[in-house]
Amino acid sequence: MISKVTAILFATAASAISLSPAHAQEAIKIGIDASYKPNAWVSPNGELTGFEVDLTKAVCAEIKENCEISNVPWDGIWTALDTSTIDMVGTTVTVSKTRLEKYDASRVIYKVGYAFLVPADADISGGIPSLKGKSIGTIVGTEPYYVYIKAMLGDDTDIRGYDSPDAAVLDLDAGRIAAFMNDGQQLQYQFISTGKYKLVEKPNFDSKFVGAGRAWFFRKGSKELVDKFNKGLDAVIASGKLDEIGMKYLNTKFTTP
Repeated sequence: MISKVTAILFATAASAISLSPAHAQEAIKIGIDASYKPNAWVSPNGELTGFEVDLTKAVCAEIKENCEISNVPWDGIWTALDTSTIDMVGTTVTVSKTRLEKYDASRVIYKVGYAFLVPADADISGGIPSLKGKSIGTIVGTEPYYVYIKAMLGDDTDIRGYDSPDAAVLDLDAGRIAAFMNDGQQLQYQFISTGKYKLVEKPNFDSKFVGAGRAWFFRKGSKELVDKFNKGLDAVIASGKLDEIGMKYLNTKFTTP
């Protein structure tokens, strides 16, 4: 009888240890839009993979935090952050004044340029000005893209928003839009590399459009969490891990501010 009581007490104690804060660390919830290969996509076995996924995992490992990464579509990712469904937007997002007024941001991770994509047989002898008066596609809700298109082609430009690059390019192929505007890095990897498309001009890196670069975003008042992730990013960048992940998925090394 005594041995049975002892066994029960031991099992109860062991259970308490496993549920203590040290062993039951609350996960940091991170949302990544997995519709932008090679940045992030869902593999055939259902797992999230890609540049942004690996970078997030590398930083979480560096800061020794339990991170829960989930696929959150772009059109709902900010609502998920606002409602605390997630704690961080793990899709790297362009830093803009408007976003910084509403959210906290990590350090800038890397910079990209903006560009217009057209079919390989399109006449682009007139450069970007030749797109004036035509319908232009871009990613819905991405304010800096809309600002750039209007600055290049006029405030009255017919801008059509899409949930993903693939959806936009389907309309480009069908002739429903004249060009698709997005970041040059994404366009190069996903579309130019196929030989079916080309850029109207080289990507534009003017900071008045592309801003300081791309970062991760958090709810306002998340200074402690931001500082923690910045420390992890600094370590990952200094170790060369960012370049390693960049070469793996994008065949490029990043220049970071």
